[in-house]
Amino acid sequence: MKGIVRPRPEAQQDLIDIYRYIARQAGFGSARRFLASADATFHLLAGLPNSGTPFEPDEPRLAGLRYLPISRFRKFLAFYRPTADGIEVLRVLHGSRDLAGILATDFEDDGEEAPAADGPGPMPPPPDEPEEPR
Repeated sequence: MKGIVRPRPEAQQDLIDIYRYIARQAGFGSARRFLASADATFHLLAGLPNSGTPFEPDEPRLAGLRYLPISRFRKFLAFYRPTADGIEVLRVLHGSRDLAGILATDFEDDGEEAPAADGPGPMPPPPDEPEEPR
């Protein structure tokens, strides 16, 4: 079953930030592979939305949130909620961060429930890349 992937703006910004970090540390090829792996992970989850692990912090507003590591980049976690027709990707975060704190802060700013997007959002394009030295 194919499902729809709806990334929230925060998730899209996370992807851009991670892309830039990986590009600086390991090169643009690795950064592009990260985006491709994130996209593949999201589409896998959209078809099988309950396959991720339930995220169970002490914050009731985060009920129903699940996560799954990004394939080939397992230190990065995709946080999402299953929807009737796919998934809503809330954030993509490195596992060493204060996950519950970041997610709780997002929901404080947003209100009780995360609004659903009107349609599927695209993966963000890679930031402009300077030419790699030959």
